[in-house]
Amino acid sequence: MSDELDMVEQVVRRVPAWATAQLDIRPLQGGITNHNYVVSVDDTEYVVRLPGERTALLGIDRANEAEAAARAATLGIGPPVVGKLPGIGTLITKLVPGHHATPEQFVEHLADVTQLLRRFHGSGPVAGAFPIHRVVEWHARDAGAHGVIAPSSYERLHQQSRRIERAFAISPIPPIPCHNDLLPANVLFEDDRVWLLDFEYAGMNDVFFDLANLSVNSSFTTSSDESLLRHYFGSITTSGWARLQLMKVMSEFREGMWAVVQQAISTLDTDFVAYADERLENCERLASVPLFETWLNDARKSPLPTN
Repeated sequence: MSDELDMVEQVVRRVPAWATAQLDIRPLQGGITNHNYVVSVDDTEYVVRLPGERTALLGIDRANEAEAAARAATLGIGPPVVGKLPGIGTLITKLVPGHHATPEQFVEHLADVTQLLRRFHGSGPVAGAFPIHRVVEWHARDAGAHGVIAPSSYERLHQQSRRIERAFAISPIPPIPCHNDLLPANVLFEDDRVWLLDFEYAGMNDVFFDLANLSVNSSFTTSSDESLLRHYFGSITTSGWARLQLMKVMSEFREGMWAVVQQAISTLDTDFVAYADERLENCERLASVPLFETWLNDARKSPLPTN
């Protein structure tokens, strides 16, 4: 650990204001793409992320991330951005207080979480794009180009992805800025507020992907999904419900294929084979439920409540 922290210190001292400052550096737990650290300078704590290798292959564009993170900070929903790490480009943000919630506590605060999402979603276009049906295809392509062949389930799920895309296209809604990585670890709860963390994958996408991504990653129940839609839209339509369920399929498909790419490029000590298998198996389970065909039919209608 000492050698690792020495290496980190050499990197962070590239920040001009930190070149000769008294620094205290400690690892920050969490994350399976990058190495994260807390750097204390003059009683102020900052988060510094050292990116994993070839993260562009995962769909990460650091300029797009910086724009989205700065947008979130301006909106008061993300940590303040204080700069970039010279020579690397990754962001330096202030460490904000808070804790991760249990599943029960998370559901209790859904109104607060959806309020934050609505503020980000309604903040206007960003440069980045995250077209989910293309993203899974890009992951399969990039994994193959680096020697990892997509699992046999990919073709089956790709066909379902195309069916979902066609169903949504019957009554399209415009893309909006989405977070696209709403893991519980990326939502931080303070006493009187909620923070959204980590905008690496932020970009224009379908609102129902963000909602489904939050739901499936947090293991929401049917009741929680109903609360999620009511808090976000004010009511539930049959199409809105169907699109939420179908985008859970896409969320797990993307997460599984993301892990397939990680098998080819990551040097982190994480079993990405097991991770990919788990997420793709869940994706197939979601795509094989009896209501899947009903959801495809319902998704063709306008999903937005009418006043």
